[in-house]
Amino acid sequence: MDNCVILDDDSSSIKVLSHYIEKTKTLKLMAEFSDAIDGLNYLVENRGKIDLLFLDIEMPEMNGFEILKHSQYNGALIIISANNDNAIAAFETNACFYLPKPFSYPQFLKGLEKRKEKEFNIDPNAYSKDFIFVKDDRLYKKILFSDISYCEGKGDYISLKCKNKTYTIKSTISNFLDKLSGNLEFVQVHRSYVINLHYLTDFDSDTSVVDGKIIPIGAKYKEQLKSSVNFL
Repeated sequence: MDNCVILDDDSSSIKVLSHYIEKTKTLKLMAEFSDAIDGLNYLVENRGKIDLLFLDIEMPEMNGFEILKHSQYNGALIIISANNDNAIAAFETNACFYLPKPFSYPQFLKGLEKRKEKEFNIDPNAYSKDFIFVKDDRLYKKILFSDISYCEGKGDYISLKCKNKTYTIKSTISNFLDKLSGNLEFVQVHRSYVINLHYLTDFDSDTSVVDGKIIPIGAKYKEQLKSSVNFL
């Protein structure tokens, strides 16, 4: 669940956003502020604890851009404003979405989708048929597909089991398969698992052993696995 903060001098906008956040099961409202200085102080005091900030640009004491500068906020950001002239400047702040007032719940959800796309940790352009880049803390790390023994799906996240480390990133099994670019060494054996055949040591009708881990085989994936290996 993502922790959210609202910073907007418009009380009606705060009310609408609070309602939308409450309706969305993946979000939790940490705090809301109509006073720019109070909001700035909260952002500074809770740096690293906030996942998503809804920030108005035009406020009387300090505008949104100044708040970002002084708070050094580096989490996900959705800009809200009644002035469409702020749209271009909003994206220069690295915001994942610009939400023009007044906004509907579908528009709000679109903002969340854009946020997910922006924070998707596998760079959509940073891959080939041999390797991929994944985000590890603040760096993008190059990982050879040949070093990945299996991928495990866990809701909105996947774990890539590599030779020296396991990387947990925000993605899905289907997205990972898309990035494989037709790599035939990987086979999906379960709705939550994709395995690298090089690390497959044995299997039966229900389970497989990959890099020492017992991985279940889903009924719909059995034939796919059998057709991917050579039998004597």
